[in-house]
Order: sequence, then structure tokens, then C-alpha cells
Amino acid sequence: MPSICRGLRVQLPTSQHHILCSVPVHLIMLLQSVLSIALALFSTCATAAPTDAAMLGSKHNLYLVTCTKRSGWADCPLIIICPRQQQSKYTAVAYYANGPVESNRNSNPSQISTVSQPAQPWEGTQRTAKLGRIGDFSSDIEAGAAGKEKGQIAGSARLGSEEFVCFTDGQTSIAVEDDLGDVEYTCSADYWCPSIQV
Repeated sequence: MPSICRGLRVQLPTSQHHILCSVPVHLIMLLQSVLSIALALFSTCATAAPTDAAMLGSKHNLYLVTCTKRSGWADCPLIIICPRQQQSKYTAVAYYANGPVESNRNSNPSQISTVSQPAQPWEGTQRTAKLGRIGDFSSDIEAGAAGKEKGQIAGSARLGSEEFVCFTDGQTSIAVEDDLGDVEYTCSADYWCPSIQV
């Protein structure tokens, strides 16, 4: 059987020379293959680690929205002089606990809270609200962010101790239904804010 020492000129002590030269060449080649595969697997795991970490991040999403609500008879103190379908606009924050609205298309937000009524611009000032038991909400949207293209960074938001980064939207719509399945109000997302918590 071929030996690793055939044609090899190296000075070794007799005992080490005997051990090294008694290892067959095919075992050395097999060992090299195993080490190569192990190194390749290690490299793949190291490269995939940031992606896996991102996948383990928070699924919480906020939408800074402008909503339109149709007022019913209960909202009108003097029924005989109120229009049948009076509309009011206001700004609100919609919270989705398990992913963005695209993955929750047929469900209401986990929580929604009015921020300003009548509607006020988000830009250039801090807006705050209380999102039920979830925590205190605040947003800081840059002045002039309304003029940015969809998907551009526009500012930041916070819900309790969780931080969010906000992007311009202007296209996402949310329809909130009552217990009977009727649309109670519709909202247009001015900004989308995914969590940056890992």
C-alpha cells in the first residue's frame, strides 16, 4: 500500500518518522476531504447567522394612518337636523402584533387608537397616544417627509420600550369592521413603521 513518505525528504526522529510513514495515502486524502466539508459547513452557518437573527426579530408593526368614519345616528344628538352619513377624519395609530397588514388582510388591527381629531399632520412634531394596555405610543416624523417617495425613511416611533423605524407609505389601506362585520371606518396609511427590535 502506498505510503505518505514515498519520495518525501524530511528529517524526523525515528519514532515520528515510523508513525507518519505508516499512514496510508488514501486515509490522508479522506481526512483532507472531511476537513474541507467541515470548513464549508462552518462558513455557510457563519454566513447565514445574520439572516436567521433577523428572522427571529419582532413581528410588531405600526401604521400611522388617516381615517374616515361615517357617523351614525348614535353620533348625532339631534337626529332631525343631522345628515344621514356625516363623515369625520382623524389620525390614528394602528398596531399589528403578528406581522404587517399584508399578512393580516382580513383581520382588524390588534389595537387602534386615535391620535388627533380632527386629523393633524404627522410631520414636524411629536405625536402621542395611549394604545390600551400595550403601552404609550409616540412618533417623530421629519418635516417634509410627506413629499418623499414610498418606502423612504421618514422618522421613528416608539411603543412602550420598543423602537420602530418609519417609512413613507400612502398606499396601504385598512378597513376596520365592527362585531357584525360591517365596515366601521377606513384608514389610509401615511407611514408604515416595522419594529427594529431583535
